Amino acid sequence: MEVFTHRITDFPGGDKSFIEVPFDVGSDIERIEVSYVFPTGAEGSVIDIGLAHEGRIRGWTGAEYGHIFVAEDHAAPGYKAGPLDGRWHVVLGIVRVGPQCWVDLSIRLVPRRARWLAGELHSHTEHSDGGVLAGEAVHRARMSGCDFVALTDHNTTAQNRVKPDNPGILVIDAMELTSYWGHTNFLGLADPVDDWRCYTPEDVPMKMAEAREKGATIVVNHPFQASAGGRWQCGIDVPLHALEIWNGNWAQHNVEAVAFWQEQLAAGKRLACTGGSDFHLKNRRRHGRPANRLHVATRSVAGILEAVRAGANVVTSAPDETMVFPLDNTPMFGASGRSGQAVGLGFEGLARGDEIRLISRAGVIRIIEAESEIQVVEAPLDGGFLRTEVWRGDVPCLFSNPIYVD
Repeated sequence: MEVFTHRITDFPGGDKSFIEVPFDVGSDIERIEVSYVFPTGAEGSVIDIGLAHEGRIRGWTGAEYGHIFVAEDHAAPGYKAGPLDGRWHVVLGIVRVGPQCWVDLSIRLVPRRARWLAGELHSHTEHSDGGVLAGEAVHRARMSGCDFVALTDHNTTAQNRVKPDNPGILVIDAMELTSYWGHTNFLGLADPVDDWRCYTPEDVPMKMAEAREKGATIVVNHPFQASAGGRWQCGIDVPLHALEIWNGNWAQHNVEAVAFWQEQLAAGKRLACTGGSDFHLKNRRRHGRPANRLHVATRSVAGILEAVRAGANVVTSAPDETMVFPLDNTPMFGASGRSGQAVGLGFEGLARGDEIRLISRAGVIRIIEAESEIQVVEAPLDGGFLRTEVWRGDVPCLFSNPIYVD
């Protein structure tokens, strides 16, 4: 982290003037943080603060807050999130200069770094049939331990215009295309399609292609849901990035989705998996049950969606429960390694007796009974791909995306 400190003791313009402190931000930075202090009190100074980017004001908060920040997808109240590259200025509004006035200013540039985030890719609000306000849905997701949440209301994007100020969680613009022939999430765009209506089964992949061309990340939802409209009826040769294999409470339609996903992988298709609570108030589900544990290059919506598309994801029962991590020189989930390469996998949050299953194109190739909460498993990368599952009796704890063989 780069930190720049300044002590300002000269105020040449006196009262009702401005002082600008310049700094540059490179493409390797994901967050700007600014703090300042000055002497206050009955006879003290009044000094406002704001930020300017490339000569244009990006936010202003007066003298009431001593700490502000801006990032790509979120910012302190009063500031606009957005791109960070370029020339910046801390702008101090010198309302009144008191006796012996000074300002101590600190600018911190937080670099992008890879990390794991946990969150929700499928949930609803009262903008469709979710039963809660958008702000409450975001709050529920945060209280459930999520770092991010997508508000995927049915055939509407109104929820994308209602976002709470700096909720401490990344909120992903989204929409669930809900047709008579299946449902699919469009993630990452406020308006992924011009018109959602599908009059024939052939219209569904056309809408998917439109959304994908605009930049949306496409996930086919609950492909074996029992309802006629919820069941996916448009085939797998459609413009998707991932398949939702775990939707809400574990049930038969999820069993069928996992089996179908394995069939596609065994046939040579590289297809990422996701999970989602599909929260509606009436279905008594909770955000992040299941969760997506994503390995992101940076803490941003763009980083999250890049990880979804890459398959750098482990679908887990909750944001903070059983998990598996690639170790040492093992490729990340969704990536590729050479045939026969030794891979190391570290499991956490296990219970004694849990089944760790290693799965390739041939199906389950090895079952290991957990002996402790933390366990390391080594195996050769072979059989087209290697993925893992953890089961506690007849209930799953996690599904990792595959590591593929080059």
